[in-house]
Amino acid sequence: MVFGLLGCDGENRTNQTDNNTNGASEVIEARNTRTARVVTLPTPMQIPALLKNTKATYSASSLLPIISDDKSYYQSGVLFGMYMLDLAYSGSFTHQQASRNYFRVCKRLGDDLGLGVKITEKYVDRFERNVSRPDSLGRIVLEMYDVGHKVLIDQNKEGLGFLMVLGCYMEGMNLIMTQARDHDLILFVHLLHQQKNYGNNLLSMLDQYEIPSDIRSEYEAFLHVVSALNATDIPSVYELKSGKRTIAGMQEENLDVIKENLESFRKSILI
Repeated sequence: MVFGLLGCDGENRTNQTDNNTNGASEVIEARNTRTARVVTLPTPMQIPALLKNTKATYSASSLLPIISDDKSYYQSGVLFGMYMLDLAYSGSFTHQQASRNYFRVCKRLGDDLGLGVKITEKYVDRFERNVSRPDSLGRIVLEMYDVGHKVLIDQNKEGLGFLMVLGCYMEGMNLIMTQARDHDLILFVHLLHQQKNYGNNLLSMLDQYEIPSDIRSEYEAFLHVVSALNATDIPSVYELKSGKRTIAGMQEENLDVIKENLESFRKSILI
């Protein structure tokens, strides 16, 4: 996912394809910015697809439990991103019942967030027709995720869109630590580099907005994860493959910080 950020006149603007909106988000107050750059952010399918392609063992225990309790608007935005990642993970490994469960909760949260105008019953029909086809299901997941962001941009609520990315990022990080770490060393190192880049990009985007108090603890956990990634000396995939370096220099205490804050993030959003 690519976002262009333009703020030469002191207003916050988020551009995705041909959609442009001016002024502060109606959901999270934007701070003035004078930056001009293009950043990449994670999508739900990247990590699940890589795990599937490297023949990882599927583990339902890595999924975030589905809750039926109503959450605040901001918490629902974060949960939408987390559950979309879990939908992508269960769908990639053809766990059909879990996929159905996560699709339903994503549809419900989408309706609560005002996305029902675009994420309509046609997605329900398409999902049921393709639930046993991981590639087709993956396209549906990406389309729903993309449509959700476009709707929020059109509604001047792009700040909420970045909270959805936050949920997707942290749930993807959980998969990396619980699945990729002991499965494939090269994949693990590659994903850590990727998440370091994504995390810093997302932090720079979220830094333009006032973070709502009801997700402050989750945001703090995210900050600790990004800080720990930045402090970790991660070898490149080339260095590992060529034997020039090993993972011996990676500080275990930083990985422990990441793990602890992922657990804190997931526990907090469910309370």
